[in-house]
Amino acid sequence: PHAEWANRLMFAHDNAVENLVLFAPLVLILNAIDYSSKWTVLACVVYFWARVAHLIVYALGIPVFRTIAFTVGFAAQAVLA
Repeated sequence: PHAEWANRLMFAHDNAVENLVLFAPLVLILNAIDYSSKWTVLACVVYFWARVAHLIVYALGIPVFRTIAFTVGFAAQAVLA
């Protein structure tokens, strides 16, 4: 048996991998068509820090901030799309 925080970290990791499946192709497609703007760069930076924040608040077990961090990361993916 694992501690609760360890289980939450495992779930956070699974969530990060699931979102990477969406994020990586978006970035690779933009790179393949040689498109970059300040908004795409900002979206990538925001996505990264939102995922870091998501991991931390998920591990701490703070559901409201976890949802906010996830939503910010999702919005960054939407900007890339």
